[in-house]
Amino acid sequence: MTKRQQWAAFSAAWVGWVLDAFDFMVYVLVMKQLAAEFGVGLAAVSGSITLTLLVRLAGGALAGWMADRWGRKLPLMISLFWFVAMDAAIYFSHSFTAILIFRTLFGFGMGAQWAAGTALAMESLPERHRKIGSGLLQAGWPIGVMLAAGVAYFVVDAHTWRPMFLVGTIPAILTLPLWFMFPSMKPAPRVAGTKQVSPVRALVTTPGVPKMLILGSLVMALGFMVYYGLQSQYPVLLGVELKLTAKSVMLHVILFNAGMLFGVIAAGFVAQRWGVIAALVTPALLMVPALPLYVGVVGGAAALGIGAFLGGALGVGYSGVTPVLTTSLFPAHVRALAIGIVYHVGAFVAAFVPWLVPQIATHYHLALSRVLMLVVGVALVLMSAAVLALRKLITVPAEQRADFTVEERVALTAGEDAVTAPRELYPAVALSSSSSASSAGSRVTPA
Repeated sequence: MTKRQQWAAFSAAWVGWVLDAFDFMVYVLVMKQLAAEFGVGLAAVSGSITLTLLVRLAGGALAGWMADRWGRKLPLMISLFWFVAMDAAIYFSHSFTAILIFRTLFGFGMGAQWAAGTALAMESLPERHRKIGSGLLQAGWPIGVMLAAGVAYFVVDAHTWRPMFLVGTIPAILTLPLWFMFPSMKPAPRVAGTKQVSPVRALVTTPGVPKMLILGSLVMALGFMVYYGLQSQYPVLLGVELKLTAKSVMLHVILFNAGMLFGVIAAGFVAQRWGVIAALVTPALLMVPALPLYVGVVGGAAALGIGAFLGGALGVGYSGVTPVLTTSLFPAHVRALAIGIVYHVGAFVAAFVPWLVPQIATHYHLALSRVLMLVVGVALVLMSAAVLALRKLITVPAEQRADFTVEERVALTAGEDAVTAPRELYPAVALSSSSSASSAGSRVTPA
Protein backbone atom coordinates (compact mmCIF):
# COMPACT_ATOMS: atom_id res chain seq x y z
CA MET A 1 0.00 0.00 0.00
CA THR A 2 1.04 3.60 -0.51
CA LYS A 3 1.67 5.79 2.52
CA ARG A 4 -1.71 7.47 2.01
CA GLN A 5 -3.46 4.10 1.88
CA GLN A 6 -1.62 2.95 5.02
CA TRP A 7 -2.86 5.89 7.04
CA ALA A 8 -6.35 5.61 5.55
CA ALA A 9 -6.50 1.98 6.68
CA PHE A 10 -5.22 2.88 10.15
CA SER A 11 -7.71 5.76 10.37
CA ALA A 12 -10.62 3.50 9.39
CA ALA A 13 -9.71 1.02 12.12
CA TRP A 14 -9.24 3.89 14.59
CA VAL A 15 -12.64 5.46 13.81
CA GLY A 16 -14.29 2.06 14.17
CA TRP A 17 -12.74 1.70 17.62
CA VAL A 18 -14.02 5.17 18.59
CA LEU A 19 -17.55 4.18 17.56
CA ASP A 20 -17.19 0.88 19.39
CA ALA A 21 -16.36 2.75 22.61
CA PHE A 22 -19.11 5.33 22.09
CA ASP A 23 -21.79 2.68 21.66
CA PHE A 24 -20.54 0.58 24.57
CA MET A 25 -20.46 3.52 26.98
CA VAL A 26 -23.88 4.84 25.96
CA TYR A 27 -25.54 1.92 27.74
CA VAL A 28 -23.39 2.29 30.88
CA LEU A 29 -24.29 5.98 31.12
CA VAL A 30 -28.06 5.41 30.94
CA MET A 31 -28.36 2.32 33.17
CA LYS A 32 -29.95 4.32 35.99
CA GLN A 33 -32.62 5.75 33.65
CA LEU A 34 -33.31 2.32 32.12
CA ALA A 35 -33.76 0.74 35.53
CA ALA A 36 -36.19 3.48 36.57
CA GLU A 37 -38.27 3.40 33.37
CA PHE A 38 -38.68 -0.38 33.16
CA GLY A 39 -38.82 -1.12 36.89
CA VAL A 40 -35.80 -3.44 37.03
CA GLY A 41 -32.91 -3.51 39.50
CA LEU A 42 -29.45 -2.16 38.76
CA ALA A 43 -28.05 -5.69 39.05
CA ALA A 44 -30.35 -6.83 36.21
CA VAL A 45 -29.39 -3.86 34.04
CA SER A 46 -25.71 -4.52 34.77
CA GLY A 47 -26.24 -8.15 33.79
CA SER A 48 -26.92 -6.96 30.25
CA ILE A 49 -23.32 -5.77 30.07
CA THR A 50 -22.18 -9.27 30.94
CA LEU A 51 -24.31 -10.78 28.15
CA THR A 52 -22.92 -8.26 25.68
CA LEU A 53 -19.36 -9.17 26.62
CA LEU A 54 -20.05 -12.89 26.35
CA VAL A 55 -21.31 -12.52 22.78
CA ARG A 56 -18.19 -10.56 21.84
CA LEU A 57 -16.24 -13.81 21.79
CA ALA A 58 -18.39 -15.24 18.99
CA GLY A 59 -18.18 -12.00 17.02
CA GLY A 60 -14.42 -11.80 17.40
CA ALA A 61 -13.87 -15.42 16.36
CA LEU A 62 -16.08 -15.20 13.28
CA ALA A 63 -14.69 -11.82 12.18
CA GLY A 64 -11.14 -13.05 12.71
CA TRP A 65 -11.81 -16.12 10.58
CA MET A 66 -13.31 -13.94 7.84
CA ALA A 67 -10.38 -11.51 8.00
CA ASP A 68 -7.78 -14.26 7.71
CA ARG A 69 -9.64 -15.87 4.82
CA TRP A 70 -10.89 -12.88 2.76
CA GLY A 71 -9.09 -9.83 4.08
CA ARG A 72 -9.47 -7.31 6.90
CA LYS A 73 -11.90 -4.85 5.34
CA LEU A 74 -15.07 -6.94 4.89
CA PRO A 75 -15.75 -7.87 8.55
CA LEU A 76 -15.03 -4.28 9.62
CA MET A 77 -17.61 -2.86 7.24
CA ILE A 78 -20.15 -5.45 8.37
CA SER A 79 -19.56 -4.50 12.01
CA LEU A 80 -20.10 -0.83 11.17
CA PHE A 81 -23.56 -1.50 9.75
CA TRP A 82 -24.24 -3.85 12.67
CA PHE A 83 -23.69 -0.98 15.14
CA VAL A 84 -26.15 1.21 13.26
CA ALA A 85 -28.81 -1.51 13.14
CA MET A 86 -28.58 -2.43 16.84
CA ASP A 87 -28.58 1.19 18.04
CA ALA A 88 -31.64 1.99 15.94
CA ALA A 89 -33.41 -1.13 17.24
CA ILE A 90 -32.80 -0.10 20.87
CA TYR A 91 -34.04 3.42 20.16
CA PHE A 92 -37.42 2.01 19.06
CA SER A 93 -37.66 -0.65 21.80
CA HIS A 94 -40.39 -0.35 24.44
CA SER A 95 -39.58 -3.24 26.77
CA PHE A 96 -36.51 -4.18 28.76
CA THR A 97 -36.57 -7.66 27.20
CA ALA A 98 -36.23 -6.17 23.72
CA ILE A 99 -33.40 -3.90 24.85
CA LEU A 100 -31.68 -6.86 26.48
CA ILE A 101 -31.87 -8.85 23.22
CA PHE A 102 -30.61 -6.07 20.97
CA ARG A 103 -27.90 -5.02 23.39
CA THR A 104 -26.67 -8.61 23.63
CA LEU A 105 -26.55 -8.84 19.84
CA PHE A 106 -24.63 -5.56 19.79
CA GLY A 107 -21.76 -7.44 21.42
CA PHE A 108 -21.34 -9.47 18.23
CA GLY A 109 -20.34 -6.31 16.35
CA MET A 110 -18.00 -5.24 19.17
CA GLY A 111 -16.09 -8.49 18.81
CA ALA A 112 -15.82 -8.13 15.05
CA GLN A 113 -14.43 -4.61 15.33
CA TRP A 114 -11.49 -5.56 17.53
CA ALA A 115 -10.35 -8.72 15.71
CA ALA A 116 -10.22 -7.34 12.18
CA GLY A 117 -9.60 -3.70 13.12
CA THR A 118 -6.51 -4.32 15.23
CA ALA A 119 -4.96 -6.60 12.61
CA LEU A 120 -5.65 -4.00 9.92
CA ALA A 121 -4.25 -1.11 11.99
CA MET A 122 -1.02 -2.81 13.03
CA GLU A 123 -0.33 -4.41 9.65
CA SER A 124 -0.90 -1.17 7.77
CA LEU A 125 1.81 0.69 9.72
CA PRO A 126 5.58 0.32 9.17
CA GLU A 127 7.38 -1.63 11.90
CA ARG A 128 9.08 1.46 13.33
CA HIS A 129 5.71 3.14 14.03
CA ARG A 130 3.80 0.22 15.51
CA LYS A 131 4.34 0.73 19.23
CA ILE A 132 3.38 4.38 19.06
CA GLY A 133 0.59 3.46 16.64
CA SER A 134 -0.64 0.90 19.17
CA GLY A 135 -1.09 3.65 21.73
CA LEU A 136 -2.79 5.91 19.19
CA LEU A 137 -5.19 3.11 18.21
CA GLN A 138 -6.18 2.48 21.82
CA ALA A 139 -6.62 6.23 22.27
CA GLY A 140 -9.74 5.84 20.15
CA TRP A 141 -11.49 4.12 23.07
CA PRO A 142 -11.30 6.96 25.64
CA ILE A 143 -12.11 9.45 22.90
CA GLY A 144 -15.25 7.49 22.08
CA VAL A 145 -16.20 7.27 25.74
CA MET A 146 -15.62 11.00 26.26
CA LEU A 147 -17.78 11.76 23.23
CA ALA A 148 -20.53 9.59 24.73
CA ALA A 149 -20.22 11.32 28.10
CA GLY A 150 -20.18 14.73 26.41
CA VAL A 151 -23.35 13.99 24.49
CA ALA A 152 -24.99 12.53 27.61
CA TYR A 153 -24.10 15.68 29.53
CA PHE A 154 -26.45 17.68 27.30
CA VAL A 155 -29.00 14.99 26.38
CA VAL A 156 -29.62 12.71 29.36
CA ASP A 157 -31.73 13.75 32.32
CA ALA A 158 -33.82 11.78 34.81
CA HIS A 159 -36.07 10.35 32.08
CA THR A 160 -34.50 10.90 28.65
CA TRP A 161 -32.15 8.23 27.29
CA ARG A 162 -33.35 7.13 23.82
CA PRO A 163 -31.63 9.89 21.78
CA MET A 164 -28.25 8.60 22.95
CA PHE A 165 -28.66 5.45 20.85
CA LEU A 166 -29.75 7.39 17.79
CA VAL A 167 -26.79 9.79 17.97
CA GLY A 168 -24.37 6.86 17.69
CA THR A 169 -25.63 5.95 14.22
CA ILE A 170 -24.71 9.31 12.68
CA PRO A 171 -20.88 9.20 12.80
CA ALA A 172 -20.91 5.56 11.72
CA ILE A 173 -22.62 6.52 8.47
CA LEU A 174 -20.38 9.56 7.96
CA THR A 175 -17.21 7.41 8.04
CA LEU A 176 -18.14 5.34 4.99
CA PRO A 177 -15.89 7.30 2.55
CA LEU A 178 -12.79 6.12 4.47
CA TRP A 179 -13.43 2.53 3.46
CA PHE A 180 -12.99 3.30 -0.23
CA MET A 181 -9.52 4.84 0.22
CA PHE A 182 -7.51 1.63 0.73
CA PRO A 183 -7.53 -1.98 -0.52
CA SER A 184 -8.49 -4.96 1.60
CA MET A 185 -5.53 -6.36 3.55
CA LYS A 186 -5.19 -9.89 2.26
CA PRO A 187 -3.53 -12.71 4.22
CA ALA A 188 -0.01 -13.74 3.26
CA PRO A 189 0.12 -15.77 0.02
CA ARG A 190 0.73 -19.46 0.05
CA VAL A 191 4.36 -20.58 -0.14
CA ALA A 192 5.25 -23.40 -2.53
CA GLY A 193 5.69 -26.70 -0.68
CA THR A 194 3.64 -25.76 2.35
CA LYS A 195 0.46 -27.45 3.40
CA GLN A 196 -2.74 -25.50 2.79
CA VAL A 197 -5.19 -25.58 5.71
CA SER A 198 -7.92 -23.34 7.05
CA PRO A 199 -7.14 -20.59 9.59
CA VAL A 200 -9.06 -22.52 12.26
CA ARG A 201 -6.95 -25.65 11.85
CA ALA A 202 -3.81 -23.54 11.61
CA LEU A 203 -4.41 -22.35 15.17
CA VAL A 204 -3.82 -25.91 16.35
CA THR A 205 -1.13 -27.04 13.91
CA THR A 206 1.15 -23.99 13.85
CA PRO A 207 3.98 -24.50 16.38
CA GLY A 208 3.73 -22.24 19.41
CA VAL A 209 0.34 -20.73 18.61
CA PRO A 210 -1.77 -22.82 21.07
CA LYS A 211 0.54 -21.84 23.95
CA MET A 212 0.34 -18.16 23.02
CA LEU A 213 -3.46 -18.37 22.84
CA ILE A 214 -3.56 -19.57 26.45
CA LEU A 215 -1.00 -17.11 27.81
CA GLY A 216 -2.44 -14.17 25.91
CA SER A 217 -5.96 -14.96 27.08
CA LEU A 218 -4.81 -15.12 30.71
CA VAL A 219 -3.19 -11.68 30.61
CA MET A 220 -6.15 -10.17 28.73
CA ALA A 221 -8.65 -11.63 31.24
CA LEU A 222 -6.89 -9.99 34.17
CA GLY A 223 -6.66 -6.69 32.30
CA PHE A 224 -10.37 -6.79 31.51
CA MET A 225 -11.21 -7.48 35.14
CA VAL A 226 -9.47 -4.21 35.98
CA TYR A 227 -11.26 -2.22 33.29
CA TYR A 228 -14.74 -3.63 33.95
CA GLY A 229 -14.23 -3.20 37.67
CA LEU A 230 -13.21 0.44 37.25
CA GLN A 231 -15.76 1.51 34.65
CA SER A 232 -18.89 -0.64 34.56
CA GLN A 233 -20.12 0.50 38.01
CA TYR A 234 -18.42 3.90 38.11
CA PRO A 235 -21.49 5.99 37.15
CA VAL A 236 -23.53 4.04 39.73
CA LEU A 237 -20.88 4.60 42.40
CA LEU A 238 -20.77 8.32 41.70
CA GLY A 239 -24.51 8.85 41.34
CA VAL A 240 -25.94 6.49 43.96
CA GLU A 241 -23.30 6.04 46.66
CA LEU A 242 -21.50 9.40 46.40
CA LYS A 243 -24.71 11.32 45.55
CA LEU A 244 -23.26 13.33 42.66
CA THR A 245 -25.57 14.98 40.14
CA ALA A 246 -25.99 13.47 36.67
CA LYS A 247 -23.87 16.22 35.11
CA SER A 248 -21.14 15.76 37.70
CA VAL A 249 -21.13 12.03 36.97
CA MET A 250 -20.58 12.75 33.26
CA LEU A 251 -17.74 15.13 34.06
CA HIS A 252 -15.94 12.51 36.15
CA VAL A 253 -16.39 9.92 33.40
CA ILE A 254 -14.81 12.43 31.01
CA LEU A 255 -11.92 12.94 33.47
CA PHE A 256 -11.36 9.18 33.67
CA ASN A 257 -11.19 8.90 29.90
CA ALA A 258 -9.01 11.98 29.57
CA GLY A 259 -6.62 10.14 31.87
CA MET A 260 -6.92 7.00 29.76
CA LEU A 261 -6.23 9.02 26.60
CA PHE A 262 -3.05 10.34 28.18
CA GLY A 263 -2.14 6.90 29.52
CA VAL A 264 -2.51 4.87 26.33
CA ILE A 265 -0.49 7.34 24.27
CA ALA A 266 2.19 7.51 26.99
CA ALA A 267 2.27 3.69 27.08
CA GLY A 268 3.15 3.63 23.38
CA PHE A 269 6.10 5.97 23.95
CA VAL A 270 7.22 4.05 27.06
CA ALA A 271 7.12 0.80 25.09
CA GLN A 272 9.14 2.39 22.32
CA ARG A 273 11.84 3.46 24.80
CA TRP A 274 11.83 0.85 27.59
CA GLY A 275 9.79 -2.05 26.25
CA VAL A 276 6.28 -3.45 26.45
CA ILE A 277 6.72 -5.11 29.85
CA ALA A 278 7.62 -1.81 31.51
CA ALA A 279 4.69 -0.09 29.79
CA LEU A 280 2.32 -2.74 31.17
CA VAL A 281 3.49 -3.33 34.72
CA THR A 282 4.61 0.11 35.94
CA PRO A 283 1.28 1.99 35.66
CA ALA A 284 -0.69 -1.04 36.87
CA LEU A 285 1.24 -1.23 40.16
CA LEU A 286 1.14 2.53 40.62
CA MET A 287 -2.67 2.40 40.40
CA VAL A 288 -3.03 0.17 43.47
CA PRO A 289 -2.29 2.92 46.05
CA ALA A 290 -4.37 5.38 44.00
CA LEU A 291 -7.58 3.31 44.29
CA PRO A 292 -8.89 5.08 47.45
CA LEU A 293 -8.78 8.38 45.56
CA TYR A 294 -10.64 6.84 42.63
CA VAL A 295 -13.59 5.54 44.67
CA GLY A 296 -13.83 8.60 46.92
CA VAL A 297 -12.78 6.91 50.16
CA VAL A 298 -10.21 9.60 50.94
CA GLY A 299 -10.15 13.31 50.12
CA GLY A 300 -12.93 15.58 48.97
CA ALA A 301 -14.34 16.56 45.59
CA ALA A 302 -10.95 17.66 44.24
CA ALA A 303 -9.39 14.32 45.26
CA LEU A 304 -12.20 12.47 43.50
CA GLY A 305 -11.42 14.31 40.27
CA ILE A 306 -7.71 13.51 40.61
CA GLY A 307 -8.61 9.89 41.29
CA ALA A 308 -10.77 9.76 38.16
CA PHE A 309 -7.87 10.99 36.02
CA LEU A 310 -5.40 8.57 37.65
CA GLY A 311 -7.88 5.73 37.22
CA GLY A 312 -7.75 6.23 33.48
CA ALA A 313 -4.04 7.07 33.18
CA LEU A 314 -2.70 4.31 35.44
CA GLY A 315 -5.58 1.87 35.85
CA VAL A 316 -6.11 1.22 32.15
CA GLY A 317 -3.53 3.37 30.35
CA TYR A 318 -1.29 0.34 29.91
CA SER A 319 -3.82 -1.01 27.39
CA GLY A 320 -2.09 1.24 24.88
CA VAL A 321 0.31 -1.63 24.16
CA THR A 322 -2.41 -4.26 23.77
CA PRO A 323 -2.62 -4.05 19.94
CA VAL A 324 1.14 -4.35 19.36
CA LEU A 325 1.44 -7.06 22.00
CA THR A 326 -1.33 -9.29 20.68
CA THR A 327 -0.56 -8.89 16.98
CA SER A 328 3.14 -9.58 17.54
CA LEU A 329 2.43 -12.94 19.18
CA PHE A 330 0.94 -14.54 16.06
CA PRO A 331 1.86 -15.04 12.38
CA ALA A 332 -0.12 -13.29 9.67
CA HIS A 333 -2.03 -16.31 8.38
CA VAL A 334 -3.85 -16.77 11.72
CA ARG A 335 -3.34 -13.32 13.24
CA ALA A 336 -6.83 -11.82 13.04
CA LEU A 337 -8.51 -15.00 14.27
CA ALA A 338 -5.92 -15.51 17.04
CA ILE A 339 -6.08 -11.97 18.42
CA GLY A 340 -9.87 -12.07 18.19
CA ILE A 341 -9.89 -15.21 20.34
CA VAL A 342 -7.29 -13.96 22.83
CA TYR A 343 -8.95 -10.59 23.31
CA HIS A 344 -12.47 -11.91 23.62
CA VAL A 345 -11.69 -15.01 25.67
CA GLY A 346 -10.19 -12.52 28.11
CA ALA A 347 -13.36 -10.44 27.93
CA PHE A 348 -15.47 -13.60 28.31
CA VAL A 349 -13.66 -14.68 31.48
CA ALA A 350 -13.90 -11.18 32.97
CA ALA A 351 -17.49 -10.59 31.85
CA PHE A 352 -18.84 -11.63 35.25
CA VAL A 353 -17.26 -8.60 36.96
CA PRO A 354 -20.01 -6.03 36.09
CA TRP A 355 -22.57 -8.42 37.59
CA LEU A 356 -20.44 -9.72 40.47
CA VAL A 357 -19.42 -6.38 41.98
CA PRO A 358 -22.96 -5.17 42.87
CA GLN A 359 -23.89 -8.72 43.92
CA ILE A 360 -21.05 -8.84 46.46
CA ALA A 361 -21.89 -5.37 47.73
CA THR A 362 -25.56 -6.29 48.19
CA HIS A 363 -25.06 -9.76 49.63
CA TYR A 364 -22.42 -8.78 52.19
CA HIS A 365 -23.85 -5.30 52.87
CA LEU A 366 -20.63 -3.62 51.77
CA ALA A 367 -20.15 -0.22 50.21
CA LEU A 368 -19.71 -0.42 46.46
CA SER A 369 -16.50 1.61 46.79
CA ARG A 370 -14.90 -1.05 49.03
CA VAL A 371 -15.82 -3.87 46.71
CA LEU A 372 -14.41 -1.99 43.72
CA MET A 373 -11.12 -1.41 45.53
CA LEU A 374 -10.86 -5.08 46.45
CA VAL A 375 -11.70 -6.52 43.02
CA VAL A 376 -9.64 -4.04 41.02
CA GLY A 377 -6.67 -4.10 43.40
CA VAL A 378 -6.41 -7.89 43.29
CA ALA A 379 -6.74 -7.93 39.51
CA LEU A 380 -4.01 -5.28 39.08
CA VAL A 381 -1.55 -7.23 41.23
CA LEU A 382 -2.35 -10.56 39.55
CA MET A 383 -2.03 -9.08 36.06
CA SER A 384 1.34 -7.53 36.87
CA ALA A 385 2.57 -10.78 38.40
CA ALA A 386 1.42 -12.75 35.35
CA VAL A 387 3.15 -10.41 32.90
CA LEU A 388 6.40 -10.54 34.89
CA ALA A 389 6.22 -14.32 35.23
CA LEU A 390 5.58 -14.81 31.51
CA ARG A 391 7.91 -12.11 30.20
CA LYS A 392 10.47 -14.60 28.91
CA LEU A 393 7.79 -16.34 26.88
CA ILE A 394 6.50 -13.20 25.16
CA THR A 395 9.78 -11.35 24.71
CA VAL A 396 13.21 -12.34 23.48
CA PRO A 397 16.52 -10.58 24.21
CA ALA A 398 18.27 -8.90 21.28
CA GLU A 399 21.13 -11.41 21.26
CA GLN A 400 18.66 -14.29 20.76
CA ARG A 401 16.83 -12.84 17.79
CA ALA A 402 17.19 -14.67 14.48
CA ASP A 403 16.43 -13.51 10.97
CA PHE A 404 13.62 -15.22 9.09
CA THR A 405 14.25 -17.11 5.89
CA VAL A 406 12.61 -15.74 2.74
CA GLU A 407 9.87 -18.36 2.98
CA GLU A 408 9.19 -17.53 6.62
CA ARG A 409 8.94 -13.83 5.80
CA VAL A 410 6.22 -14.52 3.27
CA ALA A 411 4.32 -17.09 5.31
CA LEU A 412 4.57 -15.60 8.78
CA THR A 413 4.25 -11.85 8.30
CA ALA A 414 1.76 -9.40 6.89
CA GLY A 415 4.31 -7.63 4.70
CA GLU A 416 7.94 -6.69 4.24
CA ASP A 417 7.78 -3.91 6.83
CA ALA A 418 7.08 -6.46 9.54
CA VAL A 419 10.43 -8.22 9.11
CA THR A 420 12.88 -5.52 8.07
CA ALA A 421 13.62 -4.57 11.71
CA PRO A 422 14.34 -6.78 14.77
CA ARG A 423 11.30 -7.45 16.91
CA GLU A 424 11.19 -6.99 20.64
CA LEU A 425 8.09 -9.15 20.88
CA TYR A 426 8.58 -12.77 20.03
CA PRO A 427 6.07 -14.15 17.51
CA ALA A 428 4.91 -17.62 18.46
CA VAL A 429 6.29 -19.12 15.26
CA ALA A 430 9.41 -16.99 14.81
CA LEU A 431 11.63 -20.03 14.96
CA SER A 432 15.10 -19.33 16.35
CA SER A 433 16.95 -22.21 14.77
CA SER A 434 16.99 -23.86 11.38
CA SER A 435 16.35 -27.27 12.93
CA SER A 436 13.03 -26.14 14.39
CA ALA A 437 12.02 -24.77 11.00
CA SER A 438 13.08 -27.79 8.98
CA SER A 439 9.68 -29.40 8.77
CA ALA A 440 7.87 -27.84 5.84
CA GLY A 441 4.76 -29.72 6.77
CA SER A 442 4.53 -27.83 10.04
CA ARG A 443 4.12 -24.52 8.25
CA VAL A 444 0.64 -23.60 7.22
CA THR A 445 -1.02 -20.97 5.10
CA PRO A 446 -4.65 -19.93 4.76
CA ALA A 447 -6.96 -21.83 2.50
